[in-house]
Amino acid sequence: MMFHNLPSGTDDLELRRKQQTLVCVTNQFRCERLIRAGRVVADLSNTDLNALHIAKPTVPSDGDAMEHLFDVSKQNSAIMTVCYDEDALKCLINYIRENRVVNVVTGMPQQENSILQKLWRKFKGKNVGFYTVDADGELHPVEPKDIS
Repeated sequence: MMFHNLPSGTDDLELRRKQQTLVCVTNQFRCERLIRAGRVVADLSNTDLNALHIAKPTVPSDGDAMEHLFDVSKQNSAIMTVCYDEDALKCLINYIRENRVVNVVTGMPQQENSILQKLWRKFKGKNVGFYTVDADGELHPVEPKDIS
């Protein structure tokens, strides 16, 4: 199940026409820095900006944080989508493939073999660029040497 905050006059088909920069967010206020960094990447690559939150249907989200992220997305001309799925990695892979995503912006991986590292390996050698944003909001490209 998916929910979007589409700008008026926009439909799903229109979303899929132009290449996308995707920002992956969790339901935390501090993910605002990821959306702002994603705006920079989208502007530099002349792509549309989308923010994606994947939630397990059985786990409640922080409603205040989600509302804040929807507002930040809107302020940065981004469409925010919430997907409900038990398998976050599979959902993310499908979203990237189905929506012409060429750039993915995330936070920093918190552990070895995290979902981010699995995602990087899945798209290694493909035409998808990955970027991480540290706690200070600095953007870092993920280099091939970073992908094991």
